[in-house]
Amino acid sequence: MAYQIRCLKCETDTWAGNIAELIDTHTSICGRLICAQCGGTETYVQQITGLWEREPDTAWDGYIRGVIRIASNAAAYVPYVFLTADAADGEVSEIRFSYYKDTRPDGRLTDGLGPGKAPGLTCDELRQLLVKLGAFGVLRPKELEVVAQIIRFDAPAYTAV
Repeated sequence: MAYQIRCLKCETDTWAGNIAELIDTHTSICGRLICAQCGGTETYVQQITGLWEREPDTAWDGYIRGVIRIASNAAAYVPYVFLTADAADGEVSEIRFSYYKDTRPDGRLTDGLGPGKAPGLTCDELRQLLVKLGAFGVLRPKELEVVAQIIRFDAPAYTAV
C-alpha cells in the first residue's frame, strides 16, 4: 500500500511506496511524519478504511500524524503503531497497533494484524513505545513519571535501539 504524505506548511505531496519506506524515510526519530520537501512536521497521511469494529456502520476516516516502529526480536513480523488524529492538523487522539512482514528473500511485505492476531508487545517493547510516545508529545512528562513509578523494578530493562 502506498502512502501520500501531505505537508500543510509547503503544501507539497510526497509518497512512500509501503509501510517500511514510510517509517524509514519519512519519520523523525520519535516517529513524527516529516515532509521530504521542506523538512516540516506539519504533515499527515489521510487514511480511509473499511468498516470500523467499534461502530460497524461507520468507515474510519482519519489522519496519520506519526508512525513508530517497535524494535522486536521477531524475525518476520515487525510491530508498529500509527498515531492518528481526527483532523489533518489535530493532536494525536488514537494509537493503532499493527505489524508488517519483513522483506527477507523468503518474505513478502504486507501489513495488518499479523499472524492471526493483533500485535502483542514484550515488556521491553512496551517501554520502548512509552519512551517514544513521550518524545512525540503524546504522553506528558508527569504521565511518564507515573508510568515509571508503576513499572516493576525486577522487569528487564529497556535497551535503546
